[in-house]
Amino acid sequence: MRMRMLRSKNLLFSMALLALVSGAASGLDLGVEGWLGNLGFSNDRTVTDLTMPGSDYFWGLSLYGTQSITDAISFETGFYSDPILRNTCYTLFGYHEKILSVGVGPFFGIFNDAGTLLKSGISTAVRLELPGIVFVSFRSDSSIGGELVQIGDYLQSRNDISFGVYLPNAICTLSLNSSTFQQKAAASDVIDSLTVYAFSTDIYKKNVPYRLIVTFSYQSLARSFVETAATTTASLNSVIIGTEIDITLAHSLLLQAGIEGNVYSFGLGTLVGSDTNFLFRSFAGLKMNLDSIPYLSRIL
Repeated sequence: MRMRMLRSKNLLFSMALLALVSGAASGLDLGVEGWLGNLGFSNDRTVTDLTMPGSDYFWGLSLYGTQSITDAISFETGFYSDPILRNTCYTLFGYHEKILSVGVGPFFGIFNDAGTLLKSGISTAVRLELPGIVFVSFRSDSSIGGELVQIGDYLQSRNDISFGVYLPNAICTLSLNSSTFQQKAAASDVIDSLTVYAFSTDIYKKNVPYRLIVTFSYQSLARSFVETAATTTASLNSVIIGTEIDITLAHSLLLQAGIEGNVYSFGLGTLVGSDTNFLFRSFAGLKMNLDSIPYLSRIL
């Protein structure tokens, strides 16, 4: 497992900064999450590498917070480490009115390249919901600027769309998620991308402190090398099954843990054959409401 000291320092710095800024506000929900897995391409993979992934392990930490300013206005911010997008930081201001929720705010790529410490962008979110019946949601994060000029320049984008139906003791959701990270290298532009088609079922019961989420998905992970003459792509396609459990403890502490693994994977492009390794991503996290913790609620 590769431990990168620069990434560790950046993560700790960002987590500490976010905690200091947000700690002064009451009624704040704070969350922290760590993830680990081997389902991905390493950042130093070259165009001549034809092997299937699975031998490299990746990890990351994320920290986020949400604050309800009024019944109609909310504030959300976070630092996220993502296997495709690398490090991102965003702030989203939300407005909620009956069946419609909208959000907008700045989005940044942060500490992803020594020459580009901060890459600006914008986040937008829209959600239409008939409470207890059906919902549709859309989220987009995208860097500003379209042309990569200098070596190390990069662009990030993420688009999520979901359609969900409420059933007795369950929420069934169809979703399409895509993430792209494009960076200019010396010989070519390198594009990492992930597209996920998923169906998930969120199973819960009133007054029971835990809920179970089961997900079935088809995922296409690719790394492309774009040169003047041609584009070379290694693509890993996988059928994935995942499960997540959320447990609510005293004082509104929420524990979350989950894992997803491949049932079958096969390669396309320069990645030919099927995979014999077990490919997975796992995570564990903690979310808390500061007002619900007696000691903290007295000092905030």
